[in-house]
Amino acid sequence: MRLLILLLALGASARPKKDAPEQDHIGVAALLVRDGEWDRAAAELAEVDPNAKGVDVVRYWTLTGLTQLRTSGPAEAANSFENALAVATEGRELLELHLARARLSTQEPDLAIAALDRTGEVGASLPGTWLLRAEAWEDLGRYDEAWTALADGAARFPDQPELQRQQVFLLVRLGLFREAREHGEALLARADAGADDAIAISEALRHSGETDEALTILESAMLKESQDRELLVQAARVALDAEMPRTAGRFLERAAFLDGRLALEAADAYRRAGDMDGALRMNGRVADPIAKARQRLGLLLEAESWERALALEERLVRLSLTEDDGVAYGLAYAAFRMGDQDRAESWLSGISDAEVFRRANELREVMEQCDPLLGCG
Repeated sequence: MRLLILLLALGASARPKKDAPEQDHIGVAALLVRDGEWDRAAAELAEVDPNAKGVDVVRYWTLTGLTQLRTSGPAEAANSFENALAVATEGRELLELHLARARLSTQEPDLAIAALDRTGEVGASLPGTWLLRAEAWEDLGRYDEAWTALADGAARFPDQPELQRQQVFLLVRLGLFREAREHGEALLARADAGADDAIAISEALRHSGETDEALTILESAMLKESQDRELLVQAARVALDAEMPRTAGRFLERAAFLDGRLALEAADAYRRAGDMDGALRMNGRVADPIAKARQRLGLLLEAESWERALALEERLVRLSLTEDDGVAYGLAYAAFRMGDQDRAESWLSGISDAEVFRRANELREVMEQCDPLLGCG
């Protein structure tokens, strides 16, 4: 009997009370939005009937719009923010900012500007408003207004580097590269500017083909941060675009002291510059034995150092690299140039790759024309 009473009591406690409050889906969604859990927030909001009694409609539509911006699409988000504005009596300025973001994403910059205008001084007191305004004006092809928005924002918020950064990017997009470099250098002179700023600006200039301006920006940044790996790598990338492989090699060699994995790229840059001494020096610092041996064979072949190339044979076999037809051909060619045709043929005989096999046959034809006594001359 006592057991029966206990089971009945447990069963009663397990049943939900009829007057228990419904789960606060909107509150949970708000927490998920704060944490960037957009899909989960959308799932919570899907459980809410905005027409039900007691629902905070403004909050519901605001959260719905924010999740839609990240999930289903900006057009739906714009409708949600409009629904929120239809009933909101407070906080309308922030809702207009959200609406402006949605309108920019739906490629309606004129409607975005109208929404920004309705934010008044509340919007003007936020740095992001000026960035949005500049983006909208640029989308409309009104570049003077876009520049003015960024300049006004930068004057209001001198502690916000993003406004100054976007000025530089706008100048790059407009093809005003000298002005972009000058503003970029001014940005880098700020105490809160870092390597990331220089890299971003130089990359924009690089994509526009302005490699000289990009290198100037990077070199200015390196006066402050000479041991920054990413700065050195970016400088090498720009130098390669500018067809200055030796300069790229120097940057990569410095970077390799910070990250040994870059030694392979440094060696290749020196190779492209025709600096075989530099290439072999950096190859000597490559940690990966397979990558090191493969690259070293290529460097020695390019340098026509046939004897040294053949001296790698044992190492290449040990590393199983001679299973690669390209490596086998390289050894065969080195042996041929050393006058050892039998050794060359032994490497050629195992080649099966179609392209390498064609080259092997061409080499055999040359070998057949060689004088048995005088060699190939």
